[in-house]
This record gives sequence, structure tokens and C-alpha cells, in this order.
Amino acid sequence: MNGLEAALSGLSRAARWLRGAERAYEDRRWDDVVYSSQMCAEGSAKSVLLLLGIDYPKEHDVSDVFSELAGRPDLPDWFREAVPSMSERIAELAGLRGLAGYGYESGLGADHFEGYAGEALEAARTIHSLCGRLVDSLRREA
Repeated sequence: MNGLEAALSGLSRAARWLRGAERAYEDRRWDDVVYSSQMCAEGSAKSVLLLLGIDYPKEHDVSDVFSELAGRPDLPDWFREAVPSMSERIAELAGLRGLAGYGYESGLGADHFEGYAGEALEAARTIHSLCGRLVDSLRREA
């Protein structure tokens, strides 16, 4: 599988995580919204890194590596300008992923994330959209 195929496959998987987050939001499963939003953001970011041939850590938070894309002159301005904000959200979501997935171990219920779920979902939508737009743009240039 080449970089483009891997990126497209990753974006497809991230889209499924996004749909899961949207359904969880409709069902008021706030912890699932945060967890699925994080997985969407992670998958979207890793898809871009794969396409660009950049190694990333095999962990959920790839914000440090992703943030370096802001300095890549070969990427469109609109994407480079969005990288700092996306990196910040990727790190934020990664930091909450464990709590969203396993908060019950600490006595947290799904409602703990109710106030943040909409923000997490919007971050996932934005990151997925921008990463998809970049992959599409680079694919057309190739």
C-alpha cells in the first residue's frame, strides 16, 4: 500500500469514527462522543503524516509531529495556518481519550463529558475536513 492509499484508507476510517461521534451525540452518550472524536482526529492527522512520508510515534497524541507541518512551505497556506489550532486540539483530545474510555474506573459517568462533547465533535469535524481537503489537494497535484 502506498502513501496515498494508506492516507485515503485512514481518512475513510476516521470518517467512520466521526459518524460514530455524531451518533453518540444524538444519543447523548457524551463519553463516547469524546472518545470517537479523538479517534477521528488522530486518524485524520496520521493520514496526512502517512501521505507525506512522515514517521510518527505509535501513540494517540501525534500533535508534536503534526505541528511541524506549519513550517512546510510545500503545503498550502490555508493548511499551514490551521496546523497550530489542529495540533492543540489533537493534544487536548488525546489527553481526554483515556478518561472518556475508562472514566468509569474512577467513578465518572458519561455525563461528566456533557459540557465538552459538542466542542470535541466540532474539533473532530474540522480536523477531518481540513486533512481530507489537503489529501485531496495533494492527490490532484500528483
